[in-house]
Amino acid sequence: MEIRTARMFIVPLFCGMTSVVCFDAKAYAGVLYSTSYEAPDYSVGALSGQEGWLNSFDIDPVVTSGFARTGSQSLEVRQAVGENPFGLTFRAGPYSTSAPMVSVKHSIYLDGTDGWASPSTFLSPMALIGENGFVSQLAVRDGNRVEFGGGVADIETDRWIDLKLVLDFQTQTSNAFVDGSFIGSETFDNPATELVQVEIFHIFDNTTFNSPGLSSSFFVDDLSIKINSVPEPGTILGLFAIGGLGFATKLKKQA
Repeated sequence: MEIRTARMFIVPLFCGMTSVVCFDAKAYAGVLYSTSYEAPDYSVGALSGQEGWLNSFDIDPVVTSGFARTGSQSLEVRQAVGENPFGLTFRAGPYSTSAPMVSVKHSIYLDGTDGWASPSTFLSPMALIGENGFVSQLAVRDGNRVEFGGGVADIETDRWIDLKLVLDFQTQTSNAFVDGSFIGSETFDNPATELVQVEIFHIFDNTTFNSPGLSSSFFVDDLSIKINSVPEPGTILGLFAIGGLGFATKLKKQA
């Protein structure tokens, strides 16, 4: 069963609740949405219910103080021992009506003292939904690599990592960047003309799904959604570099 099928019940419900209104992209000042989870907009404690964020399944992300990429607060996502390892937190839009190209960027920090041993963990710190359902996602495996569109970028725990997905609604493709470097491109899973929902989800213990898993934790900070007027630097050269690799096989949940 594909990982994405576990989320098919959520997407139609909340995308259906999302208001779809056509605005000229010129009405936006470039930044469609941004947050660093700072006060006074965010209070330390459970994220759900703050600034439009909601949760589903066993996940209870919290706004935490004293550890952040910028400022003093960030978002911590943790699975406690004994909880269902699958969880999802999301914020509905719409964010990008009529914008031809949109970039979504934030930073993550994987706590190296927690359970990231291979092959136990999978998370998508950035999954994007359009008006017709799922569009694209970045995949982090085992705390040591980011996968997207046939490309792989090595990462490390215990440091901030900058992640970005650029959605090109004209070509129906998304391009991924890790710490500013292009790693891959792929076609949208479903046709889309706008971004309507941003998600963060995880399967912390992929080998014992629905069973007690390791306690694992990661942090998220500095989320921004912006209109792009031109392709990202490096995208064209990157496409030539990895074009022969083909598209990645869909991630599958282990039985």
